[in-house]
Amino acid sequence: MAILIVFIVGAVLTTLLPKVVESGAVLVHREQDDQRTDIQNSFTIIMQSYNRTDLLLKLLNHYQAISNLHKIIVVWNSVGIKAPTDLWDSLGPHPIPVLFKEQTVNRMRNRLEPFPELETKAVLMLDDDILISAYDLDFAYSVWQVCF
Repeated sequence: MAILIVFIVGAVLTTLLPKVVESGAVLVHREQDDQRTDIQNSFTIIMQSYNRTDLLLKLLNHYQAISNLHKIIVVWNSVGIKAPTDLWDSLGPHPIPVLFKEQTVNRMRNRLEPFPELETKAVLMLDDDILISAYDLDFAYSVWQVCF
């Protein structure tokens, strides 16, 4: 009986995987038709991180499910330690781009820099030890849109 349940659960999870085209590229369900509209109706997360690669990667993976998220900018404050860019990229294609900004000095105010990659009007600043549900982030962004 347990083997049957494991088989059924495996079959269901397999159907939820993204479809692969013949070229090997993964189809992303996020529409990118009009990038300008996408930027106007989305927000950016700026996340400051220090020496917590395992937790950071879990958070970045979690935030990939946010529907209105345009980009994640990680302010990497671990001076002298290379940002885990290669590790993140090796974990597969991601619908939301993640940029690692390595810092030369470990300061709390590094997250306040005017990053040229910042394209959205709405910005959410987080630490690398905060996990907010996708529903709560979508709701918070919808409230922000009404006000601005």
